[in-house]
Amino acid sequence: MSGLHPELIRAHLRIKGYTLEDVAREAGIGATTVREALNKPSKAGEEAIAKILDKPLHELWPERWTKDGKRIRPRYAHLYKESAA
Repeated sequence: MSGLHPELIRAHLRIKGYTLEDVAREAGIGATTVREALNKPSKAGEEAIAKILDKPLHELWPERWTKDGKRIRPRYAHLYKESAA
């Protein structure tokens, strides 16, 4: 199972009054890092978005994070007993 569609994440951010650039500025990271997090793993970007949306990482990206907050590395995904997906 995959997480929220990138455009849905953008919509949730807009509803809260944020752009991706606002998220980056607030987190002190580059806007590219936040944009990339929508489509590919980017720990700093994912954490910044999750913080603004007040959502656990595994709810936004269940294919990337376990419920207990561990990063799922695609190459080793088979080693994780319980992912959020």
